[in-house]
Amino acid sequence: MPSSDNSMRDSGIITVACRMLKTAERGLLARPNPNVTSQQASNNSLTIPTQGWTSSPSGRGSIEILWSCLITICLCSWSVLCLQVPGQNDSRLTLFWRRLWLTALCGLGPEFNFQIALGQLISARKSVRDFHLCDYPDWTIKHAFYADSGGFLLHTPDFKTIPIDAKQLLYLINRKYVEYPKISLEEIENKNKAEDLLRLISIGQIVWFTATMIARGAQGLAITGLSSQHLRSFSVALAQHIVGGTKEPIATAITLETGSTMVSILKDAENAPKEMYEQSPLDFVTQEEWHWSRYWKHWINILRNMRIVFAPQKLPFDRLENADWRELKRGGQIVFFLITIAYSALFITAWNSHFPTDSKRVVWRIASLSMTATIPLYFIITAFAYEVFLALVQYFNPAEVSVAELQAQKISPQPLPRCELDDNLDKGTATQSIFKRESGASAGDHISSQPLSMEICSEEQMPSQALSKKELRICSKEPVSILPEKCSRLSRIAASLRNNSTSKNPSLYIPLKATIPMYAIAFLYCSSRTVILILDLIQLRSLPQSAFNTVNWGSFVPHISWIFAFTWSSFVKNLISWGSFGHV
Repeated sequence: MPSSDNSMRDSGIITVACRMLKTAERGLLARPNPNVTSQQASNNSLTIPTQGWTSSPSGRGSIEILWSCLITICLCSWSVLCLQVPGQNDSRLTLFWRRLWLTALCGLGPEFNFQIALGQLISARKSVRDFHLCDYPDWTIKHAFYADSGGFLLHTPDFKTIPIDAKQLLYLINRKYVEYPKISLEEIENKNKAEDLLRLISIGQIVWFTATMIARGAQGLAITGLSSQHLRSFSVALAQHIVGGTKEPIATAITLETGSTMVSILKDAENAPKEMYEQSPLDFVTQEEWHWSRYWKHWINILRNMRIVFAPQKLPFDRLENADWRELKRGGQIVFFLITIAYSALFITAWNSHFPTDSKRVVWRIASLSMTATIPLYFIITAFAYEVFLALVQYFNPAEVSVAELQAQKISPQPLPRCELDDNLDKGTATQSIFKRESGASAGDHISSQPLSMEICSEEQMPSQALSKKELRICSKEPVSILPEKCSRLSRIAASLRNNSTSKNPSLYIPLKATIPMYAIAFLYCSSRTVILILDLIQLRSLPQSAFNTVNWGSFVPHISWIFAFTWSSFVKNLISWGSFGHV
């Protein structure tokens, strides 16, 4: 019995202890937390935990790194563009897509847009000199930019309204077709559609991003490949802002009326075109092809054959093209070479960047070196094909140089061996033939037409089909449109590679020794840029821990309390000295 009493007593003690523990637990749960308040729902007794002011985490995440880079590069690429005056019938959607593909071009190769801006600056400065020589001293560089942007339209009684650039405007003024336009700088600036604020924001973003990257390097924090790639693009964008800072974005144009017909303008011209034009009947005034414009149009023709067309679809063009590659002389080419080689060399500064695997680091290094090598290779091959080789051949064996090569190099002013206009047909009749087929034709149909001089000549005037062995040796160096049937298929393929324009414009002739290497250089450049971009994105899955740390800006600025203490002590010392001096 005593044992049973003891067991009952122990169980009672345990029961009481359990009840005390439950009561204490309920009391602890009901006790309010000083850092957390409770809010009762109006319709039930549910407790919703809330939290007061909370500091943000000290660091950044992967998505923050990605979005900051993408937003910054898109903003800068978008704002750095100064597009030409749009066509009168262009919709907002058309303008958006046009700007979007130019932004993509800037993202792929920012040096392309820099070259456009540099060429426009050189052309504008030359326009100012030309107008001043013609006694128009109030013509400024802003006027030149305005004209080269398509700010002036020419309207003739017998033809559609066409845009003209500064050189074409001066040509028309000197021949009394139009009067000198009296437009002030204030009127030009008033036509700006307030993109200055966007430019200012982008420049500020470039400066801030650059300062952040420099600070990260100074504090030993890791810099991602995507950030360093965008930093290189920002350097070119900043150079483009400096070069094209004078150019104002224009949205509207001024129409110049003339009483002369387009037929009379072309008939009175000394070098009136005998062929179909490519953009407007006044192409002969300004259309001067050089090696880069030939390369670019060659690649654009490849895209055109793939049904990818960026140029206006109707002739004549109702606007000037945005990809307006003005010729760079020696000085301009040197500036462009230094900027592009510096931009490409900046990729090598990230030589020791961290990558998930060693093989990816090796591929990234190869792509960086390949992209950097394309710049000097481009200039070397171009100089060899267009200057060195032609000079050597002309010196040792002048007979082997084809007429097309000489004309492309502007060594010989003689035209290509085409049949000339019939003596009974004057320039006016030929020009009218152009106009009859012009209106409303698409660009592809128009350009695919045979040259006018070939169409109006009789069959008896065509080149002879009998060729000597020497002529057969060099027949592939002539345009396809004038190749006789005896030329081999290989010769015709070679001729197509030299000039793939549908109109076979002789000014677009490219030596084969430059065409094939340029295919390789273009492929190497585009593939290298693509590989670098992909590897920089892959790098985000394995970054050093310091890449997620933010910059401690306080380490670059002296402590505020130290500055206050130093200032206060100096003030007290000066006050004591002043008091002692007054006491004496």
